[in-house]
Amino acid sequence: MIQITHTSPPPKAKVATLANLTRGATLWMRDPRRTPVCVTALNEDTASFTVEVLDFEDRGARWTFPVWQSDKFLCNVEMPTLPTVTQEALQTASQRLNRPLLVPTKTAQRASTEAKLTKLTAQAHAWLTNAGLRTAPASTPETFSALTDPDALSAWLTHHNVQHIETDVATQYVSNPHAGETIKAHRLALADLGLCPFEGRILRDTTELTGSKAMPHRRRHILARLAFLRAVFALLGMSHVPLYRVIYSDTALTPPRPSGFTSATFSQEVALRFLKAGQAKRHAALYWQHVPVTRLFMTHLETPQMRGLYDEHEALLLSAPSGPLF
Repeated sequence: MIQITHTSPPPKAKVATLANLTRGATLWMRDPRRTPVCVTALNEDTASFTVEVLDFEDRGARWTFPVWQSDKFLCNVEMPTLPTVTQEALQTASQRLNRPLLVPTKTAQRASTEAKLTKLTAQAHAWLTNAGLRTAPASTPETFSALTDPDALSAWLTHHNVQHIETDVATQYVSNPHAGETIKAHRLALADLGLCPFEGRILRDTTELTGSKAMPHRRRHILARLAFLRAVFALLGMSHVPLYRVIYSDTALTPPRPSGFTSATFSQEVALRFLKAGQAKRHAALYWQHVPVTRLFMTHLETPQMRGLYDEHEALLLSAPSGPLF
């Protein structure tokens, strides 16, 4: 592992540019903690750079960003720059790949997906019951074995041959959903299923939709995941769950965008902590609402990656930008 050279930006720091993405350079994310990272690689084919996180709970993680997001980082004003020929090559790749993409949902495709989900949810219900994962009279999400048994979801996803995608998606999401293109590829799969529109940039790394990560496998993972949670909460007799979400920004708060996935928390304590962190911004808001379980894609209850270092009682939802608060 690369050794930490700084824990905070030097007095002379500036917003990084593409030219500052030299291998081995220390940068600091422009987040409240100023997370230190080290540039480990550049990739002209995908117009991207990879960093290793040097501190905090993600220490040792590798995150990849498009080179046009270099301004998400600070750097030392006196650091060396990339050779001109490398800068030009990365600029050319950026012009080719930094393009918008909009994939609207189709009513017919969504209807077909919901029909599949209805059948798959019934199968999950029967599978859980046959596996002995039955609810006791006083069962709650925190005590129901279908959610607390670490092997329950894994066995169901293995049965559908998508456990490898589960590991990839869950690990990437809890570490940094905006790094790399794993989550973007899954958002494209959501749009393909008619569940959520996609609005963003084109996929830079096409390997995210090839082989065992191809679109059919991603669609199958999404359907199996949704059906599992729908069946579990149906067994608990719950149609909605209370969730909190905090947003903050230096600019005026706006309605939610079609981001595919929306993060929320079951915990008021966690929400208040995020709200306090947002007080450094000009605008902040805390929302609470009862969310239908049909929107639940992943929660901390059944997802080991969301516990431990990342224990925020999180719920990952299918986005609904045109309706609810979140």
